[in-house]
Amino acid sequence: MTVIDERPDTSVAALQALNDDFLYFNVAGSGPTFPVAQRAAEAYRMWMNGVGMFSHVGYDSYNAELSATREALAAFIGDPGGASRIALTQSATDGLNTLIASLPLEPGALIVTTAEEHPAALLPVYRRQDRGDRVRVVALHDDERFLEDVARGFRDGAQAIVLSLVSCRTGRRLPVEAVCRLARDAGAISVIDCAQALGQIPVDVQALGADATVFLGHKWLHGPLATGTFWVADPGRWTPSRVGWRSRADHDLEGHMKLNDDATRFEIGTVDVAAFVGIRQTLAVHRALGTRVRDRVRELRARVLRAVGDLPLDLLGRADDPTGIVVVQPRAGGAADIVQRAWDEDRVVIKHVGDQSMDAIRISFWALHRDADIDRLAGVLSKQLAVRA
Repeated sequence: MTVIDERPDTSVAALQALNDDFLYFNVAGSGPTFPVAQRAAEAYRMWMNGVGMFSHVGYDSYNAELSATREALAAFIGDPGGASRIALTQSATDGLNTLIASLPLEPGALIVTTAEEHPAALLPVYRRQDRGDRVRVVALHDDERFLEDVARGFRDGAQAIVLSLVSCRTGRRLPVEAVCRLARDAGAISVIDCAQALGQIPVDVQALGADATVFLGHKWLHGPLATGTFWVADPGRWTPSRVGWRSRADHDLEGHMKLNDDATRFEIGTVDVAAFVGIRQTLAVHRALGTRVRDRVRELRARVLRAVGDLPLDLLGRADDPTGIVVVQPRAGGAADIVQRAWDEDRVVIKHVGDQSMDAIRISFWALHRDADIDRLAGVLSKQLAVRA
């Protein structure tokens, strides 16, 4: 039934889903779904609704489409033939909760994480404290100091680490490969949140060297909402904390259960298969785009940095990070007000990032943005900063 367009139109006009009456710089929150992926998902959803998902035709197609999605995702993240190591989820939050709750650790284990993490990772880590586990949050300074702090955690007996490949708070690309080597040497487990990476920078799970990596579809991939996945190097090493009818190969009424041998042991119930068809179409778009995304993001980043460099803003993160996330802190404060006025007065969407340690503005852009969009953003920031002053 499904027809994936392997040669989609990759022009800006064809891929742009947004209305043209505002500017959107919050791709790190959600990247609007490519129209071609939306069409693929809706076409399959209509077909499935007509045949009935739990008919013989519908159910066979349901399983076949999910299998094809696992195969496509495995190949896209550097593990061709690794579909057995892919579990499909509703989001990165879903995947992180599943993996962190299922970490095979000794009682009272020490878990290391970082101050750069999204609540989707931090909250499940903190929840492990209810079991008696301990959590150490490491600040991110320069890479050398950061790695020394991580290494100290492993010397102190840490059994696991949870960290991002790309920080949602600063756009920094963290030294994940080095961290994973430290974890392996210590016999610890590494879980890497790639939610802010896949679709804007290359991700190769084999090169990262992690035990598990978590992804989602609706940010930089520009796929449908409620789609996520994770990859586990050795599914049999993990015992899922949640199980359902999709998790098991067999069970009986005496409580005996045989879990699936592969990563589908983490999949618990019915999912929106049509959304995952949309993910396969999204992956086809990225294959067609090739290196254009990476190259264009770097061009736009340089333009954004030039624009904010002339304003009373301090850059958080590093100029040479290869991401479409630039986070700046107004020297006079008031980041939340600036973000709100940019929308109310100028129809520009940017993101306030604030907590006890920062009061900043996150600008996240993708290859669809034009030079003129960046120039308009710079003008809006200049105007709003002048108002604040």
